[in-house]
Amino acid sequence: MGVDFSEVAAAAARRRARELGVDCRYVVAELPGAPLRDGCADLVYTGKGALIWLSDLTAWAGDVARLLKPSGHLFVHEAHPMVPLWTWDEDEPRVRPDRGYFDRDHVNDTFPANGAVERQVTLAEIVMAVLSAGLEILHLSEHPEPFWRPDGVEAAAWRGRLPNSFALLARLETRA
Repeated sequence: MGVDFSEVAAAAARRRARELGVDCRYVVAELPGAPLRDGCADLVYTGKGALIWLSDLTAWAGDVARLLKPSGHLFVHEAHPMVPLWTWDEDEPRVRPDRGYFDRDHVNDTFPANGAVERQVTLAEIVMAVLSAGLEILHLSEHPEPFWRPDGVEAAAWRGRLPNSFALLARLETRA
């Protein structure tokens, strides 16, 4: 089962599943609130730019826990919450003067989201939302590599000195 809020992404995933001969159904929905039964998933994957659009991380994490089977896993691979702070300057990594790590929202002025408002969260807020939903964190790592690079852009922030992505693996604690 796959869930995406984008019909375009879900259609692409359906095509890919058919190409691979994988029996997988894709639903267009958002978390929280996906119309799926409780305890239906062994794995929930969230990533590649999803968290910045969520208005309530605690509700998202609670819905993830609702969907997971006992001992099911959540895997998150996302842009590091620091990424919106880095400039795309090629010579030196810099913090943008118009952004702050503890700001709540900012306008994304880069492709493909030109003009869209993104939610700024901290890594601690993500971790605490996952823990508050009853999941146990098994792994958390930060990485210098971005998961997305626009064509033709080389930024000094991507040269290994700054966090650009993170991975989190959590397991739903066994229900009593």
